[in-house]
Amino acid sequence: RSPYKTREMQISHQSAVFLLIYPTPTTVTMLIALALVPLALACGPGTGTLTMTPTMKFTYSPPRGWTYNTVANAKGGQQLSKEAAQKRINSDIQEAVNKAVASFGYSTSGVIVKPDTITPDPAALVDTSADCDKPPVVEPYTVYVANDQAVTDACVVPIANKATPFYHEDKTILITSPIALYTSNWESIAQMVWASLSADAGVRFKGPI
Repeated sequence: RSPYKTREMQISHQSAVFLLIYPTPTTVTMLIALALVPLALACGPGTGTLTMTPTMKFTYSPPRGWTYNTVANAKGGQQLSKEAAQKRINSDIQEAVNKAVASFGYSTSGVIVKPDTITPDPAALVDTSADCDKPPVVEPYTVYVANDQAVTDACVVPIANKATPFYHEDKTILITSPIALYTSNWESIAQMVWASLSADAGVRFKGPI
């Protein structure tokens, strides 16, 4: 039986018969599968395990836009609320994943990043470690040094010129895809996510995703 439904329409005084095609769930699934072919071809044949729910794990120092401060004026690209910072994080990551997937010729429809797996930091920022003794420490804020738009060091308050490296270890991005791809395919996509978040969002990574 044909997967399409048809009906006839009479238009004006003409006797022409028009065939209208209505996609059923079966044909929609077929069209989605065809749209996904370019991605699989661009990534190569693939090796490893097939999965529709890849996890990308990484260690990073956040950009200023992934932090917030509501006690004092937000500084140098910080967000004015926790909610705004979370929205920025979710948006940056989804955009990076979409950009990476699209770079392999695949429509991003149906590719979803689970929100709120990466959370914002409440931060009081200083430009150099020499200023670590200046800002008052107010809970829940921590004093950080922001270098090149990324928050790379935590002050040892209230000691000037004393800070320790700051980064989040082994955080994860959880992705849901309409089709299963091999592990090696997702690794290729992860490299593009790394590049996009570094260049566009200002994330400072320690090692690859």
